[in-house]
Order: sequence, then structure tokens, then C-alpha cells
Amino acid sequence: MSTIFLTVYDGDTEKVILQTGVLTRLIDAGHRIVLLVRGTDRLEYYRKTYDSELVSVEELPIAMTRTERLWYHLGWNTLPTRSAYIRRRERFENHQNYPRFTLESLLGFLGRFRLWREVLRLCYRLVPDAYCAEYFERYKPNLVFAPNMFSAEDMRMLRAAKRRGIKTVATAKSWDVLTTKAFTRVRADRLLVFNEVNREEAIHLGDYSPERVIVTGFPQFDLYTHNEWKDSRTEFCARLGLDASKKILLFAIPGNWKTPNTKDILAFLDEAIEKGRFKEPLQILARLHPKYPDSSEQEEYRHIILDRPGTHFSDSREVSIDMNVAESFQWTFTRGDVEHLANSLYWSELIINTESTLTLDAAMLGKPTLLIGYDGNQKLPYWKSVKRVYEREHYRNVLATGATPLVENNEQLFTTIEEFLAQPDRLASERNVLVMKLLYSRDGKSAERMANAILEVLP
Repeated sequence: MSTIFLTVYDGDTEKVILQTGVLTRLIDAGHRIVLLVRGTDRLEYYRKTYDSELVSVEELPIAMTRTERLWYHLGWNTLPTRSAYIRRRERFENHQNYPRFTLESLLGFLGRFRLWREVLRLCYRLVPDAYCAEYFERYKPNLVFAPNMFSAEDMRMLRAAKRRGIKTVATAKSWDVLTTKAFTRVRADRLLVFNEVNREEAIHLGDYSPERVIVTGFPQFDLYTHNEWKDSRTEFCARLGLDASKKILLFAIPGNWKTPNTKDILAFLDEAIEKGRFKEPLQILARLHPKYPDSSEQEEYRHIILDRPGTHFSDSREVSIDMNVAESFQWTFTRGDVEHLANSLYWSELIINTESTLTLDAAMLGKPTLLIGYDGNQKLPYWKSVKRVYEREHYRNVLATGATPLVENNEQLFTTIEEFLAQPDRLASERNVLVMKLLYSRDGKSAERMANAILEVLP
């Protein structure tokens, strides 16, 4: 029996790893798992849910020190990507700090060169650190699996494992991480990625040798390949207060940090439905992001049901290091939350979102998607406008398939919705291109591939 450390940074880890069968397969292989959970508020839930004879749950010590914060900023600014530039430019537009912007731009230039990247990795490796030494001594792990890849917790755990000669495996919490957040300060013995595009990014940006990067597909999408999660339309609508006789549009709200004017667009759609502008009776299920607050929650609508998904641990908020967003919710996805998402997609005619992974979820289910590319009733300058986010590498790949129309005003939104309602198969061939390019496989075996790739690394 081997012991595997598995870090749990936030709800994405549960959604992608713990709820998909990856954890179960590691346990079924006869190994002991130690879940290392970030945050006291989360600890009780994970112990109640996962603690067993072969699973222990411990709390990760606070990892984000001043030194780690410096390394984090050095890291993402070193990424030689358009996504990193956009993030720098956003900060500059908000604060007008010329010296900082100049320094961060220099880091982005240096990041083009592997020599600079390797120097940073060497310096980080040499930083003295006794992070989680007690757990390493108590459990003597054979492998550390870090499924976030850019958090201070994961970086310090990987570094500690390397110093002890312990095998390491990492994966990114999402398909955008390699270009938006994760300079690989520590290279794991094996990196697991979601698709071939991510594999090329790992090789060229993360400096991984090709044989150390394994493509698994998206474990969280395996659910869509079977039917056990499906509620009847009547059950689903009754649970949310929807009218089962009306068609449903699913509108995914990203939060104020990305689109502070979503409430304007919802108000337009609500009014259009009220006035009977659409040819068919409609209603909107407005799905809030489980992590980020949005001003639309304070509004009242006649034909829109607001749904805040996810399981939340407490009323306290925290800083999300992902995009440096304050006041984010502490959340996770239980099995019920995962199935609720699947049903929300399945019973909707069309998914409307803003640069969201839900586009990929929808493609798995053969559902059409349209994207919001404007700022409600506001006319914002480019670097404050939502338009900027579609320049990020991972979504350029989506737009290149032609599968997802990007609407730029209310009337385009109205017209595109009408077109999809009249012709649900519109852009079906383009969606197939998106599936082939970005989803890797729809065989329902991504969790199995990920678990097997982890087990292969065990000594």
C-alpha cells in the first residue's frame, strides 16, 4: 500500500477530481489517500464526506506568505502570453502605476526565453522552506498529486516533495491555467492535461519534455456520457420554479469582476419576453457563478429565475488568487451540485455565457452556445470592456472553430437567440470541430485515464 497526498485548493478540485471517479479509482487500487484541504471552514465538510479507513483529511497550513505572493506575481507576469499581457494592462488601466507596469512588462519579455524561466525555477527551488514537514514525517507519502498547479499550497507541496525524493504528479484546475495563471515554478514528474492544445502549452510554456505530459480529457465531462443523473423535465422545473411548458435559456453569469453590467442584459431579455417579442414562450435560468458575487442578484425579474449553484461553507469571503478577486465565496460542488449543472444544461435550448467553460460542457451535450461580447448599456473603453477577455489564448481556440457566435449588442443577442430557437442544429458541424479540437474524447473514460496516469508514477 502506498500513500498519496492530494491537495484540495477549492471547489474545482472536488468537481474535477473527487466527484469524477479519480479518487475512487486510487482507493480501489489499494492506496491510502491523504486529502490536504485549504481552510478551516472547509475541513468539517471534507472530513464528514471523505474520511474513511483509506482516506484521511488534514488542514493545509496557510501558504500565501509575502514571499509566495512575490513568487506568484513573478510567475504569472513571466508567462509570455496574450492572457498575461491583458491582465497586466487591466491592472495598469485601474491604477496607472507606470513603474510597476514597466517592470511587469519586462518580466513578460524575459519570459520568452527558457534560460530566464529556468533561472526562476532554480531560485525558487533554493528557497528554504519546511512547509507541511509534520505531515511528510507522519504519513511518509510515496507520491504528491497537486491538482491546482498554480496555488502557493501546490507549489510548496511539490517543492517539498522534490526535496525528499518523492514522486510528483500535477494537473491544472482548468483548461486555461497554462496560459493565464500557471508559470511552472516546479515541474512535476508527470503533468496531466485536458487536451492536445494544453499539451503543446505545457511543452512550450512549461518546458516539459513531451513524454512527461499525458492527455487525459476532462474527467468532469464523463458524467455526460450516461443518463443516471437526468431528472424529468417536470422534476427539474418544479425544483427551480420554472414553467415546464416554456423553453429555457440558460444564462451563465460570471460575476462583477468580469462583467459588472450583466444586469442590463438580463433586464433587456426580461423586457423582451414580457412584451412578447420572441416567437415562442421563453424563460431564463440565470446561473450565477458559485464563486463570484454579481449585482444582478439585487434585481427583480418577471421571467428570470436566479440560481446560485454550489455548496457554500460559510458566510465569510476570501480573496480568489485566480484573478485577484476579493470577496469570493468559499464553495465546492457536491454530487448533487454536479448533477444540477448537468440537468440545467440538458433542459435548456441554448446556453448564453461570457468566456466560460460551460461552452465545453454544452458541446459535450450537443447544445448550442452564444457568447456575450458587450457591456450592457455601457460603452466602455476596450481595456475595461468584456471584449478584451476573448483575446485570451484558450478562448481564441474556441472562437476559431466558429461554433459560438459572439454578440455585440442587444439586438444581435435577440436575433441570434431567435435563430437558434428556429434552427437548433445551426452550427452543429462547427460544434463538432470544437469537440474534436478541445474535448479530446467523449468516451466517458477521462477519469480512468487520469487515475491510471497517476498510478503509473508510483514507485
